[in-house]
Amino acid sequence: MTATTVDRNFVLPLAFATTVSMWAVAYFCRLPAVMAPSWLAAGLMLGAVALWGWFTGSRAGGGWLGGVLVGSVAAVLNLLILGSLLAPAEGGGVMPSAVWWVPGSILAIAVVSGGFAAAQGKVAGEATTSDWTGLLSKVAVAATFLLVIAGGLVTSNEAGLAVVDWPNSFGTNMFLFPLARMTGGIYYEHAHRLFGALVGLTTIALAVRLWRYDDRTWLKRLSMVAVVLVVLQGILGGLRVTGGFTLSTSEADMAPSLTLALMHGVLGQLFLGVMVAIAVVTSRLWFDASAPESRPYAKDDRTFQRWLIIIMVVQLVLGAAQRHLAALLIVHICLAAVVVLLAVMVGGRAWGLYRDSRPVEYLGKLLIIFTCVQAFLGITALAVTQGRAVVGSPTTLEVSITTMHQATGAALLALSVMLHLWTSRLFKQAEAPTATE
Repeated sequence: MTATTVDRNFVLPLAFATTVSMWAVAYFCRLPAVMAPSWLAAGLMLGAVALWGWFTGSRAGGGWLGGVLVGSVAAVLNLLILGSLLAPAEGGGVMPSAVWWVPGSILAIAVVSGGFAAAQGKVAGEATTSDWTGLLSKVAVAATFLLVIAGGLVTSNEAGLAVVDWPNSFGTNMFLFPLARMTGGIYYEHAHRLFGALVGLTTIALAVRLWRYDDRTWLKRLSMVAVVLVVLQGILGGLRVTGGFTLSTSEADMAPSLTLALMHGVLGQLFLGVMVAIAVVTSRLWFDASAPESRPYAKDDRTFQRWLIIIMVVQLVLGAAQRHLAALLIVHICLAAVVVLLAVMVGGRAWGLYRDSRPVEYLGKLLIIFTCVQAFLGITALAVTQGRAVVGSPTTLEVSITTMHQATGAALLALSVMLHLWTSRLFKQAEAPTATE
């Protein structure tokens, strides 16, 4: 197979993987508590490009051309944040230098990606179309989890209303809001909005790919549910600030809603659960798994796992009520004890009863570990915030603990969904023996 006839199904998944990696690096480097030098941030972002370029060459094939295509698409996606660098500090349009910055950035990223892909010297890809769909679904999960963390930092830093309007930012197109003005709480809130846009694009791209390449009707419908959820999530996030649809930039015209903020936070974690489910059922391991094996306790385990997911969702609602409204704390603490006991039991059964099944056993171990970590973080978060929703100028410790507590809760929900899916995929209830047996 020559470089000109290589299947290009890998381009879009790897381009999104490159973009999400670059954004994660940029977000961390620009955090107010970090503020890494610009040269270091740029170098690390190009390092992410090089890493995925190398991956393109080693797994996808296509040589330098494949790398150039991946880098070019990633660079175009990256324009969503490049506009912040091209906007003048006072806002309003872009600087004249955009004429060469835009093509220059696309060329630079394409060259780096293509160069590292060419270094592998391969022209025949090892992965199939379904493998690349699986990769895109995993990238979507990673982007969504980063969005959950970014949202948690917004709440922990009490920056939910740092930007007074929506969908614009202080009257400026959100993709052209100057980087120089992204300081303090404005950075947390505005970066969260940008991440939301990237997650939305990734979700739509994944849905289109599933409708094109996957034959499972239920999965296509689930992908559309994901698209609806991500759109609804964006609208809820905006209306949380404004209270209604308006282009006004006056705080007097806004009606911020803590109820919508609570709904926004909970829906974000439910959306993560949906994306995790899609990632599991599009993985190669899922396709390669053998027919379900009969086990006498499979039905009971699936029931316990479903109840764990349901109770975790209720606990997430209670946690959001505490973070936004300082309400239902005692109920949240009491239910936490139930979650810990049930999660340890479910994880222990998966670990002990399915030792011949690595996915189930491994997820059982992780569930126990994350549950213990979450319990510790919950106690610590209660200690540092003293049960208050508004701390007032929260310290780095307070922000870190409360955000980690929220993120670990999201990870627990994701693990529970994965465990339930894999248990259902690999095992079925054994038939009870008849009286003659």
